[in-house]
Amino acid sequence: MDDPLTITGSLRVRYELLEGQFRPGLPPRDDALTIQTAIAADYRSGPWHLAAELIDARAYLVDAPGAASTSEVNALELSRASISYASGPVELTAGRFHLNLGSRRLTGRNAFRNSINSFTGLRLDWRGRSGDHLVVFQTLPHTRLPSDREDLIDNRVRVDRESFDLVFWGAHYSRPDLFQGITLQANAFGLNERDGDNGATRNRHLFTWGARLHRAPAQGRWDLDLEGAVQTGTVRASTAANARRQDVRAYFAHAELGYSPAWPGKPRISALFDLASGDDPRSPERFGRFDTLFGPRRFELGPSGIFGPLARTNLLSAGLRLDVAPAPRWDVMTLWRPAWVHNRRDRFGNTGPADPQGRSGRFAGHMLEVRLGHWLVDRTLRLEAGGAVLTTGRLLEAAPNANGFGDTRYAYGQMVFNF
Repeated sequence: MDDPLTITGSLRVRYELLEGQFRPGLPPRDDALTIQTAIAADYRSGPWHLAAELIDARAYLVDAPGAASTSEVNALELSRASISYASGPVELTAGRFHLNLGSRRLTGRNAFRNSINSFTGLRLDWRGRSGDHLVVFQTLPHTRLPSDREDLIDNRVRVDRESFDLVFWGAHYSRPDLFQGITLQANAFGLNERDGDNGATRNRHLFTWGARLHRAPAQGRWDLDLEGAVQTGTVRASTAANARRQDVRAYFAHAELGYSPAWPGKPRISALFDLASGDDPRSPERFGRFDTLFGPRRFELGPSGIFGPLARTNLLSAGLRLDVAPAPRWDVMTLWRPAWVHNRRDRFGNTGPADPQGRSGRFAGHMLEVRLGHWLVDRTLRLEAGGAVLTTGRLLEAAPNANGFGDTRYAYGQMVFNF
């Protein structure tokens, strides 16, 4: 008889170093030592499932002004605490949980970032006989705390906040093997935000709907990933209570075509394209910057952490990627992505330079990444190292608030121990 109680955990230690900071107003050099500890317990008995997970995300060497934020620090947080009941094809979950839906580009559990998105609410799963899967949810996203710079530096323990001032709801449907191994996915997500415990906000009221066609990689065949989303609603022009409301008209698209030849080393080469709309300040009645909601980005847009120049907002980027496993328990990935801003008058990414006059052009630069991983003990102890360069395009060099530090160079090394 299987043990109904399962306890798992992981420890990750990572050092990151960045030189040539591209973010305006920050010093040219930054580094961070981040440690993430996770312990999870799952108890299953008949139709019942009880789950809990404690995550401790801390950062060190971040005392100087730098890019570290609540993305790195979220000390001693109960990230999951839920109860589920299944009856036939339906399962209902209540409590704290993570939301991994579809491609994870709009909501997902973070894999590279030190802290993790969590939600409190209700989730209903329905699974059909043909493998189709419907998820409907109503949640309160967690606001990670502390947010004060001194408390972040001290890794102070503060319980994350959730309230009806920020509500995330929606539905996601997946239909596998629609034709020739292609999966169809569709989603509709809503985000309602208002001023309250989280302070002054832009009062986002967003509705995002989209669809995806996906064929998983397999040796000797082509794979594809096509996804698009449209975003409507309203936001305030600023966090001021009397700021005008703007109509949101934003969109996002991703296209990827890959091939895995039946060669030693299991190589896969793929071509990528991403488009995320930006905002044009010349149209004050509208807001055009796409909001990626709670979607991770590392798996296709390069390392996040204290690097993270590319994001699904105001972006136009192509790319080539190669994945290969040259020996047992070894894996190598290389990625090249030239990047432009979609709107030359909007800022680059989430925190990059901007030229409201649009005189600095659209080209941000080339991002090149290399990653090497090795399982010292299969599925138990893994070492990983990587590096990336963002070359300085005209926008990063000539924008009025550009730092002028030249190319951004980034490197990291990490150890992961699973137990």
